[in-house]
Amino acid sequence: MVLALHLPYTPASLEDLDSLNFALGVRHFDVAQHQPHPPGYPVYVAVAKAVQAVVPDVTDALSLVSVAGAALAVFAILALFRVWPSAQRDIWVSVVGTTLAITSPLFWMTAVRPLSDMLGLAIAVASQALTLRAVRPNTFVLAAFVAGVAAGVRSQVVWLTVPLLAMAIWMRGGEGAGRPRTAATALVAYVTGVFLWAVPLVVLSGGPSAYVRALADQGGEDFAGVAMLATQPSPRLLLSALYATWIAPWNYWPLALVVLSAAVAGCLRYWRLAPVTLGWLAVAYGPYTAFHLLLQETATTRYALPLVVPIAYLAACGLAVLPRPGAAIAAGAIAAIGVVMTQPALRAYALNPAPAFQAVELMASAAAESDRPVLAMHRRQELEMRRPLLWNRDRLPQWAARLPSPPKLEWLELVKYWNGGGRAPIWFLADPPRSDLRLVDSHALEKVREYRWPFDATNLLGGVRPNVMDLYRVSPPAWYAGEGWALTPETAGVAGERARGPGLAPIQAWVRRQSTPAILMFGGRKLSGAEPTDVTVAIEGRTIWTGPVAPGFFLHFVRLEPAALAGSGDYAELTVKSGTNEVAIEQFDVQTTERPVYGFGEGWHELEYNPRTGRMWRWTSEQAVLRVMAPRRALALRLIGAFETSAATAHLVVRAGRRVLSEQDVPREFTLDVAIPSDVVATDAETLITLETDQWSVPAETNWWPTQDRRHLGLRVFELTLTDSRAVTRMGGGVGTLARTTRATEDGQRHWSAVGSRQLFASAVDVRRSAQPDCGAWIPRSQTGQRLTLAFAGPAGLAGLARLAGLARFARTP
Repeated sequence: MVLALHLPYTPASLEDLDSLNFALGVRHFDVAQHQPHPPGYPVYVAVAKAVQAVVPDVTDALSLVSVAGAALAVFAILALFRVWPSAQRDIWVSVVGTTLAITSPLFWMTAVRPLSDMLGLAIAVASQALTLRAVRPNTFVLAAFVAGVAAGVRSQVVWLTVPLLAMAIWMRGGEGAGRPRTAATALVAYVTGVFLWAVPLVVLSGGPSAYVRALADQGGEDFAGVAMLATQPSPRLLLSALYATWIAPWNYWPLALVVLSAAVAGCLRYWRLAPVTLGWLAVAYGPYTAFHLLLQETATTRYALPLVVPIAYLAACGLAVLPRPGAAIAAGAIAAIGVVMTQPALRAYALNPAPAFQAVELMASAAAESDRPVLAMHRRQELEMRRPLLWNRDRLPQWAARLPSPPKLEWLELVKYWNGGGRAPIWFLADPPRSDLRLVDSHALEKVREYRWPFDATNLLGGVRPNVMDLYRVSPPAWYAGEGWALTPETAGVAGERARGPGLAPIQAWVRRQSTPAILMFGGRKLSGAEPTDVTVAIEGRTIWTGPVAPGFFLHFVRLEPAALAGSGDYAELTVKSGTNEVAIEQFDVQTTERPVYGFGEGWHELEYNPRTGRMWRWTSEQAVLRVMAPRRALALRLIGAFETSAATAHLVVRAGRRVLSEQDVPREFTLDVAIPSDVVATDAETLITLETDQWSVPAETNWWPTQDRRHLGLRVFELTLTDSRAVTRMGGGVGTLARTTRATEDGQRHWSAVGSRQLFASAVDVRRSAQPDCGAWIPRSQTGQRLTLAFAGPAGLAGLARLAGLARFARTP
């Protein structure tokens, strides 16, 4: 069953840093170069090399080793349970325990991953079974030898084999002088098993000193960069570790609750009938449990795989107290649920490359692009993408530059690049929870694609690195900001940590020089105090606005004439300073008068976010005003939001001045598109767009936990965009949309398109004004030959299509 249900689902790509290290080790073994990472896994790599001789693709070879290890683990676990010391050796318990272990979601998913965990589990459990089967002094030799070899498959199995071997020798190694002889013989066998892989390992690593250096470097990285209880003890981390160890392997908490409840019942049963069984369990799995909880990154859920074995055994013992038919039904249901609910994720895992490899594929498919891009990324991606980029270096484009990724300050490298005269497009691999790119003009950020697992990988692939990411193409922006701005909670926190802010020293932004008027929008809060504070905005030393801001929120628009931005160079320096460090600038934008500029005015609360996901939102009160400066033309407003009262729907009214633009009941989570006709847009003055809702609450009055929050919270708005309705805002057909189909060719050239229903690229483009709009997407080579859709929306769609059809880059693809 294990082979039949896993062989068709080998992964579409390598995925974890460890799998990449193993693949590099199969290609050329060198522990000093982390090929693979220390301590080296030489037996595992040797097995993978042998399989690769038959199966050339290294990903398939590594995966097949895991599948074979899973199949061997079935027999090893069954053998272990059959010889486990207990009051009665029940074949039913052994079979059920084995079934529960191998159908656990963590086991089921790990069985195809190109990693050493599954083969390591199989040989470790086999060593345990041999140890418990040994009854005479000379029978410990084979168990000790297998334990020594097992350490060369996966070093962590030492905690599963050596303590149990030592206890078994102590208990069964003979009387008097016989026990020391048994221990000595077992030690020789163990050392022999270790020497078989340790000597070649050290030699291939460049000698003892080179190997020790590599091992020390790896240890330093582990202790410095891994969140473990031994170095960072905290109640929060302890709870997270316990969850990852005992709940996550079963993926679904109700399933985990049932299994753990049965395991507790099994513990109580053995405590009463055969406490020696629990003693052997403690010796066999207690040391690894302590090592795992204290010295491993428990967020990496596959590290908890060995602990599935004792839990499954105890759960089977607990189910055995039920009448046999009922126990069999319960065990079958647990196993079926584990497989049925995990198999779709396994299939999706096999069909889709890992997010990092999808990103690399898209970048590789654009290797022939004429403009050499600059590569930048967030710190997490910089650390985790080294191996994927190394593995694919022959396929990737030649970068014009690769920007550093200092922790929490990655966007400043963009600032330095642009201030230094760099103008090439930047490809930015972004960590989705991060928000520092909000310090760059949003019109310059084109999200090429979000890379996600096609299933919930939180538990099944917990701790996988690289993980999810977003790929942006960043053009030279209309403006970008330096330190001290509080445009997001994250950037406000960085400003506070580094003691930057308008009250301490002028904060800087850079605005593109232009020959047409522009609109500057800035706003924020005076956080405390009763007296107003002066705020001054200047461009290259020339004051363009100054005035007092009262405690609370403020928002201002300033018209910039061309002379305000005149000067040498592409960008003018803009500064904001205040008379006290209690002022935070939370909103900022500068655009030509041909683009709408808007800010959150009366009735809006501060920006909030979820630090785990990075999702941000603003609460409205019962009435919230969006203040807009825009040319007199039709606009399109999009709202994505939710509300949290007990009502089924919320009545939402959108007004421009007194005119109702939209009035409808929206569900608890909603997306709303509102057309704003040109005749309600003011000329050279602010247009007020008001959102009104009948659903709002006061947390201090409604929350079950104590709080002093007296805000009126209405709609939680996750996304609000206001665009010219004549811009192309999203791909796809529909009313007023002109669509054209074409086919991708093998050269992977640029398209604006979607593959089937999966969007590859979307961008807002003003087709009236841009002769060569700077946007596009690269089609992965794996998608060639599929039908693609090119769509233009709005009244100018036909003219825009005609103009764009003549572009050289577009014409290259028939």
